[in-house]
Amino acid sequence: MTWIILVVPFDELTESVPGTIANNIINGNLRFLLLGGSIYHGNGLVSDKKGGKYFVSIPILVISVIKVITPPMLSGSDSDFYILFTWYFLIGAGAAMVACGINSILAHWTPVEERGRLGSLAYCGTQFAVTFHSEIPDNFILATNLWNTPFYIYSALGLIWSVSFLFLGSSHYHIRKHGMHQSELQYLQDKLQHIKDFNRQRVPWLKIATSAPLWALIIINMGHIWIWTAMITNLPFYLRYVLFFSNEKTMGYACLAYMSLSCCTLMCGFFSDFLTSRKYIQTRTLRKVYTTFGAMGPAVFLLTAAYTGCHRTEAVFMFVIGMSFMGFYFGGTKINTLEIAPNFSGTVIGLVNMFESVPLLVLPIVERIVSPTNVLHEKKLLFWIHLAVLAVTNMFFTLFGSVDVQSWDSEEVEEEQEMEHFYTYPTATLAPRPSD
Repeated sequence: MTWIILVVPFDELTESVPGTIANNIINGNLRFLLLGGSIYHGNGLVSDKKGGKYFVSIPILVISVIKVITPPMLSGSDSDFYILFTWYFLIGAGAAMVACGINSILAHWTPVEERGRLGSLAYCGTQFAVTFHSEIPDNFILATNLWNTPFYIYSALGLIWSVSFLFLGSSHYHIRKHGMHQSELQYLQDKLQHIKDFNRQRVPWLKIATSAPLWALIIINMGHIWIWTAMITNLPFYLRYVLFFSNEKTMGYACLAYMSLSCCTLMCGFFSDFLTSRKYIQTRTLRKVYTTFGAMGPAVFLLTAAYTGCHRTEAVFMFVIGMSFMGFYFGGTKINTLEIAPNFSGTVIGLVNMFESVPLLVLPIVERIVSPTNVLHEKKLLFWIHLAVLAVTNMFFTLFGSVDVQSWDSEEVEEEQEMEHFYTYPTATLAPRPSD
């Protein structure tokens, strides 16, 4: 599981846009690039059939190569925008493949009793990477006096990790069973009996499309990406232009918020396994409670920060607490993508993330309409809208969300057995013809 834990940090490091020049060029088009990348989440279907190992290692390898060749291709002309636009669209597509691969690997390696802590260890890498990335590139540039230093450092890390995982990682414990201790193998076999091998031939699309728990998962994830995008875009802006913090303090407080999110994600994952293993709470109830905290907490504290006025300390405290509450999402909704259909976990996360592009498209439009001048009273109205969106999406998940494995998750195997039985005709035995 160590290699799974390291997946997300290097994905985020190689995906992040290092350097002041690149940030200025890409910043205005970041949402569009994320939207374009989300289209490729259909690769989840292939990762379910072939395994997630190659969908994690190869995209990060390609992204790392892109990072290496980007600085020499930039000449300071207008064409640089199109070069970076193309590269980062491809990076978005690669990151989409990585997300599907991670989910598929986790579903085929993590028992139910350990999904909270192992899933949080994998997912919190993104928050740690964002925290480090907000500080590290500038220090690299100042230390070397070269703007392209972060490109090469991130590329080296990505290349080392992807090649290592390509040779040492595995999509399924069945594939690595000869190199595992017998007790560990027996433990996984006992806990993951419902997980099938790869190379599945058919996907029950109709039943997937009409699955209420899946739609509940899609809708609550749309709410999460809505408040996530609102937080990461409003936090620096609010600190800099409403509370008038300096750039250094703005970056420092933003790092504090992301670090608190990372720590909360880890604690929520371990605590969820503790509660469910001791039978203190049912898994279904825990997922919905965690999801409610992860949805409503950030929205409530974001709104509260606006009503603190110009009291800097109180506003920063509210932002940090709001970001921390988002850690409950990873122990609730994010883990739920592994539970309802573990054999189609890549497909599920692909569909979920594909629909996450809707908030990325709608939220900027809402922000421009509601808060055109970015004054405080406009921000308050915008934050009330955030709260309403999260309340609706969370209510839908509370009503229709489930932790039970859906019937269509293993239906294909049963259908194949029925078809084999149907097409197997008994061999007729001809009686000997009586002699005259």
